[in-house]
Amino acid sequence: MEITKQTKFILAIVLQILIIFGIIIFKMIVLTGGTEVLLKIEPVDPRDPFRGDYVTFRYNISNLDFYLFSNKQIKNGDTVYVILQKDKKYWTAQTVQKTKPTAENQIFIKGKVVSGGSMSQAETFSHRRFSRPDLHVIYGIEEYYIPEGKARGFSFWNKEVVAKVSVDENGNAVLKQIYVDNKVWP
Repeated sequence: MEITKQTKFILAIVLQILIIFGIIIFKMIVLTGGTEVLLKIEPVDPRDPFRGDYVTFRYNISNLDFYLFSNKQIKNGDTVYVILQKDKKYWTAQTVQKTKPTAENQIFIKGKVVSGGSMSQAETFSHRRFSRPDLHVIYGIEEYYIPEGKARGFSFWNKEVVAKVSVDENGNAVLKQIYVDNKVWP
């Protein structure tokens, strides 16, 4: 049986649609079944003329202090699990590890190390002495697209910005809502 060009074209379209729906369903499962955590954020980019209105966030758990990972061999590009603990209103990083946590009722978020990993002991000492050797981790929730026109003239300067994030039992995170000065934004 020979597959025609038309059948191949239809199969290619159907495959792309299935992939898109798979991503949407995965995100919806995390949103509905995940644990909600509030993370303090620092907005970085207010607008990009090529991509439209969006904001790039850096979370309070994006740059992890040296003491949270100093006894572990973590390299750039590694997948890590950041165990979270509630500190008053917000969640903060308690520790970082390379293996998925197994303890019951432990909230953690999965991320990828972008920089700060795998330094020799001499480099670490030298770096620690003159600067702060943070481990920079991204979680896939750093970009937030804003409805057209809502970002114009808006500034995050001197405001408290918080993200409500839903995290599932595997550490996958989905950005749920942004709050600016305790009000839903945008």
